Amino acid sequence: MKKDWQIVKTTITAVLKGSLGKTEAAKLLSVSQRTIRRYLVKAINEGVESLQETRGGNHRKLTLFQIKQIKQLKKAGPWRSARWIKDKLNLSVDSVTVWRTLGNLNRLNYEQVKPIVRFEAKYSNELWQTDIMGKIFFPKINTYLYLIATVDDHSRFCLSGKWYQKQSKINVFSCWYQALSRWGLPDAMLQDKGSQYRPTGLVGEAEYQYYARLLNIKLVFAHSAQTKGKIERFWRFVQRDFVRENLKCLTVGELNQHWQEWLFWYNYCFIKKHLGKKTASEVYQPSPRQSDIPLQDLLVVEVRRKVTRESVISLFGHIYRVPQGYINCRIWVKIIGNKVLFEANNQIFWKQKLKV
Repeated sequence: MKKDWQIVKTTITAVLKGSLGKTEAAKLLSVSQRTIRRYLVKAINEGVESLQETRGGNHRKLTLFQIKQIKQLKKAGPWRSARWIKDKLNLSVDSVTVWRTLGNLNRLNYEQVKPIVRFEAKYSNELWQTDIMGKIFFPKINTYLYLIATVDDHSRFCLSGKWYQKQSKINVFSCWYQALSRWGLPDAMLQDKGSQYRPTGLVGEAEYQYYARLLNIKLVFAHSAQTKGKIERFWRFVQRDFVRENLKCLTVGELNQHWQEWLFWYNYCFIKKHLGKKTASEVYQPSPRQSDIPLQDLLVVEVRRKVTRESVISLFGHIYRVPQGYINCRIWVKIIGNKVLFEANNQIFWKQKLKV
């Protein structure tokens, strides 16, 4: 470690004049007395000036001429990468060293050979994007949660969204039902190739596809995350602006309550620059398209279940209790929105709220 030259010079000069002892000098310079003796011998033979350290860092591996060449090449072609410049000048250093040498020159703008084509729906409800955000751990709730949401491509208006403990198809269906029943029907839906949206096999049709066909909604399946760019950016914004502020929520219900408050702010209060300094609600318009058949009659998930000896049934990973008198009987279970209806002999005999 380099010592302050003025302090070393003053201290050794004082020792040579006899006004300061070696022990005091060693403490003052934080060195051993042996080092002080070496300093004295060198100062007597070569002069006090010889004690000045001339060591330099070993990180400067490029000459001034090479640095000048690097910057000239970058200015002449802003698109040139640090790797290209390194190979062009046949430099022995790593491309990272060249990149650091360029500094702010790395930010030079240049015209793309093939311009980036950014797609945006021309009007509200022309295209909706729906997706499931990867699981996030909430320490106070002590579980991982998924966020399922639907966003309008044109206005970025979030049509529906909720936090769930599972990314099952029934939760996807529930979120989709809320958006359709409140805002109308879109022309098309964009989603990935998850098993919630399409079958994993080569044949067959998922319930999501079946109902989209009945409602005349075109389904577009994304091949990569970049295709769903708008909702992917929405996920990043949610993680930065909402999740970190709500990690201390104690229950899923409390989290979803805060989420609805935040979602209202996002849709109706948050001013977006890319929308001309408007909120999403000022740009978005509900869809004029409506289903000929009421959604509560059309969007029904109907499954058959057998009541166990404990008078319960299992439905999408959750247990539902059934009234006495139906043990060992097979009953129909209908899911409409967030309600579960139990039917036997063509009669609804029990109702419960959908567990998610």
